[in-house]
Amino acid sequence: MRVYSLNAKQGDPRYLQAVQGNYWFWQRGYDVVGFEREQLADGELDADLIGDPEHTLVYGSVAVVRDALIRAGRPEPPNLDFPPCLAQFVGRKVFEATMGQIRSWESSQPDQLPVHIKPRDRHKLFAGKVVSTYRDLLSLSGVPFEEPVIVQEVIALTSEWRASILRGNVLNISHYKGDPLVFPDINVIRAAIDCFRDAPIGYGMDWAVTADARTILVEVNDGFALGNYGVRGYHYTALIECRWRELMGLEDNGVGLQW
Repeated sequence: MRVYSLNAKQGDPRYLQAVQGNYWFWQRGYDVVGFEREQLADGELDADLIGDPEHTLVYGSVAVVRDALIRAGRPEPPNLDFPPCLAQFVGRKVFEATMGQIRSWESSQPDQLPVHIKPRDRHKLFAGKVVSTYRDLLSLSGVPFEEPVIVQEVIALTSEWRASILRGNVLNISHYKGDPLVFPDINVIRAAIDCFRDAPIGYGMDWAVTADARTILVEVNDGFALGNYGVRGYHYTALIECRWRELMGLEDNGVGLQW
């Protein structure tokens, strides 16, 4: 298997993840080849992406993996965020608006604030943030008025966790914010996984425990460029590989079934 891995420099947000991932792919006997985004755009990976997809995998950021799928002639996956079948687990108001509407609320409808906003379509356009006052909008001045955003009611959270899932099995649950001694309800997590019948083969679910002790779904993240969050190397790279193969229209090769 040939793994094309997006080069990452020290200081890049995904640098350590890339180094670890490359090592784990190498441990599994895969040929790891670094590349720059410009090489992908120039078609230098096309011979393998198109001519030998069975033995080619692309490991990188969300945007780069999406670019690779386009180069390979495959459709881009939709953003998951809040699958309709999981609405019962969200536990707060979630709706869509535009950046222009959010800006207008600050001056004309301040009672609508605070809200948490994040891009609906272009996930890396800006990091999700809470908007309470005009000052919170300053860093978003370059975002177009017509840009669609996902708006969430702001509620008090005690702790937040990432569950990494492959073939419906939880590989790991890792704490990433708040009180590490306040754990989410595993029965709620299991119920959500059972409800997510059209789930991709590999994905992540972020969960939170609220101040009133409810376990709620923060969001769902696709597995093709998922962060590690403490998953063992073999299973982490298997999750990346399985989701990539699924997006490429290839059969599940059984990687990751061993424990």
